Amino acid sequence: MIETRRLIIKPLTGNQLKKYANFPNELADDLGLVPPSVLMADEVKDAIQNDLLPKMTDPTKDPLYHTMWLIVEKSRSAIIGGICFHGEPDEYGEVEIGYGIDEPFQNRGYMSETITGFTHWIIENKKVKVIKAETGSDNIASVRVLEKNGFKISQQIDGTLLFKLKL
Repeated sequence: MIETRRLIIKPLTGNQLKKYANFPNELADDLGLVPPSVLMADEVKDAIQNDLLPKMTDPTKDPLYHTMWLIVEKSRSAIIGGICFHGEPDEYGEVEIGYGIDEPFQNRGYMSETITGFTHWIIENKKVKVIKAETGSDNIASVRVLEKNGFKISQQIDGTLLFKLKL
């Protein structure tokens, strides 16, 4: 678990992840949290079921790199978004992150705070040398969040910006 000034960033166990994909409100109740204010996007649900969950059950994999980390606003105990890895660090020590914040909580600095906290946690893992992220070139808020956290554009491909942060 990661704690910042306004947030708790909590990794889900395999059972919690499964419940989150199918019954997010039920998981929120189990954890004593206010459920997400928006429905889970189909692509997120699909990624959980087809990518994260199968790897969570693989004993050779580190589950922290194959789960969703809930972003919880402390003052309301509300789930406001999520962040995850796209797998474990590769042979070069590079790991990719993906993230999202529910629309009612956007433009309040929550995602910048999340990535700052997440980056500090990642730095503790000596295997990680570079954090990567990608976003659409038209997603100004996401570009701003990454730049605020020291990420630099490494490549642009068909309207997608690839960012890297060297640790």
